Amino acid sequence: MVNINKKLIGVYHLENIKDFLISINSLTPYFSLVAAYTATVQIPGVSGAGTTSELRELTATADVEILALGKAVCLHEGVPSNPSGAPGPSIITHASFKLMPEMPYLPVDAGLKIIPAVKSIVKLEGSIQAKTVSSGRALESEAQATKLFYSGWKLGAKIGSECANKGRYLIIAETVPGGTTTALGLLLALGINAEDRVSSSMPGNAHHLKLEAVKKGFQALGKEKGAFANTPLAGVAALGDTMQPATAGMALGASIHCPVMLGGGTQMAAVVALAAALVKNGQVERNRIKPENIALVTTRWVSNDLTADLAGLGAEIEAKLGTFPVCYMSANLDFSQSKYPGMRQYELGFVKEGVGAGAAALAAMLTKNLEPDELLPYIEHSYEQLCL
Repeated sequence: MVNINKKLIGVYHLENIKDFLISINSLTPYFSLVAAYTATVQIPGVSGAGTTSELRELTATADVEILALGKAVCLHEGVPSNPSGAPGPSIITHASFKLMPEMPYLPVDAGLKIIPAVKSIVKLEGSIQAKTVSSGRALESEAQATKLFYSGWKLGAKIGSECANKGRYLIIAETVPGGTTTALGLLLALGINAEDRVSSSMPGNAHHLKLEAVKKGFQALGKEKGAFANTPLAGVAALGDTMQPATAGMALGASIHCPVMLGGGTQMAAVVALAAALVKNGQVERNRIKPENIALVTTRWVSNDLTADLAGLGAEIEAKLGTFPVCYMSANLDFSQSKYPGMRQYELGFVKEGVGAGAAALAAMLTKNLEPDELLPYIEHSYEQLCL
């Protein structure tokens, strides 16, 4: 039986967490980062993933490069930063990579605007840059979203099979600046009551701006909340982003073979909702997948965010879209004692999550038997390397 160390892991939804932790107990992680661009990031006020509008276009590309190369070739600033001065979450994931040098890394391009200087990146079939959610035509078509889903599935099944053969589990992370707004779009498209419940890289989460952008998308379509409950990939095409179908496909394809951690917050909740909706509507056969092999892992800053509601979203997704036993956990990171003021901004509600920070941190702590306060110096060292 696994003893859940509550200092290490925040457990706040569903009951199969011990089973999941047992399933990865003797395995080592494999990390994949799904990167994409959405023009939604340029809607004023909805994202803090970059200090300027120009730099927000580079954030996802920089995150891919940092994990592959140890630095962002495309950025002179070192790592993407929040306008508050808080460094981006890639410092957390970078520190975890340093602690686990044996962990394989596969970056996936689901629709980047600027291509990273990383030769190993896999470009998914169907990958395009997403338009703004307020257009109501985020992707070119439902067919485009479907192509991304099945190309993700194919890749996930391939990686999952490799992981099963080599004693690994798969972490799938995301980097999509502006992605909590497209998460809201997809969740509302599926009929989930997500208003004022998605998280953000900023305190308060800019709920009114995000909802206004999504409502404009519905108006452009002449449709209302829940209009895509029976056609989830059409909902992605209208109000989502390219990471969502790619990651849902990867997670479901890999779940057949190995345990899967979805590294992220409410953006990954939208991915779970999409996967559950596809199963409910018969577009994915339930007996072909193993959702019990999937866990969503985020950070304490998301799970404890009083201006969001990840646990509630998870509960509603399951209630409305059928039994889909994905367990939810958070890595209990705490930067309040950091010697760096920029890092202490996390405790004020800035940044919170991204680049699989929570899942990578949890994997590192489990692998190296570290408490959160013991992981902090490693993260500070990554901050020093990347930013100072």
